[in-house]
Amino acid sequence: MTFNLSKLQLEEAKNEVIIYDETSDIAAYKAFFVSLKLRGLSDRSIELYMYNIDKFNRFIHKQFKEISTHDIRTYLAHRTLVDQLANSTLNHELGVIKRFFKWLFEEDYLDSDPGRKIENIKVEQRLKKAYTQTELELMREACTGSKQKMVLELLFSTACRVSELVTLMMENYDRNAGEIAVVGKGNKERLVFVNTKTKIYIDAYLQEFPHTAGPIICGGAGIGSQMSTSGIQKMIKKIAKAAGVEEAYPHKYRRTSATDASNKGMMLNDVRDFLGHASAETTLLYIDSSKNDLKAKHAKYVY
Repeated sequence: MTFNLSKLQLEEAKNEVIIYDETSDIAAYKAFFVSLKLRGLSDRSIELYMYNIDKFNRFIHKQFKEISTHDIRTYLAHRTLVDQLANSTLNHELGVIKRFFKWLFEEDYLDSDPGRKIENIKVEQRLKKAYTQTELELMREACTGSKQKMVLELLFSTACRVSELVTLMMENYDRNAGEIAVVGKGNKERLVFVNTKTKIYIDAYLQEFPHTAGPIICGGAGIGSQMSTSGIQKMIKKIAKAAGVEEAYPHKYRRTSATDASNKGMMLNDVRDFLGHASAETTLLYIDSSKNDLKAKHAKYVY
């Protein structure tokens, strides 16, 4: 069962969102995505929710009120045994399904929540690696042009998500303070910071592409346009290939910044705020403590 949101009609009245001329299931489906938007989820996140829920609906092919806990378990079994999904991916899909049915129940579209009894799938948390100092330098040396150099330093200094990086605005950049205001997940605003090296590369880029408004990183259409997240990803892959660095992607800079800050003594809660995380538990998954770092800390504190 799939539904098109393009015909959704909204009207503001007494602080309520009203949906007209819809059957119960379609109305519930659309209202759920409206609620996600109102909570501040990004368009990309909402698209992923829609994709996973539509995939589940096509498999089950029942009205929402007819779907049981057994149906959800049957779907999970199919995704595991037939589609051979990894537990981490399956757990993400389950989270989307559970959140959807919990919302339907809480909003009185359902009399019971079929996902309530289903436990999350146990996933082994494997810590992803950060860039080594050698890899960082090799990629810096492989950069061609002021734009590539600036992007690499911005990724490392600010620890921004790539979706945040492309929306950094000149109007929010305070060069003297070395600060940029950024809107992150859940429409939460925070300050990110640029070090001296990053300022120098921003200056060099702005000399080549002078502008005082709009995105700091210009897109392919020139000054005033926004670079896409896929454009940043392709840039990093291109630089990494030239540098001979494997497993390179923008988000790895975020992990590297967190690891570097932690290894230099930044407290966990400060690293959490630096990354814009809601939970320190999430931050812990970003910090790659190598054997040598652990050995050095052991020598410092255990004697």
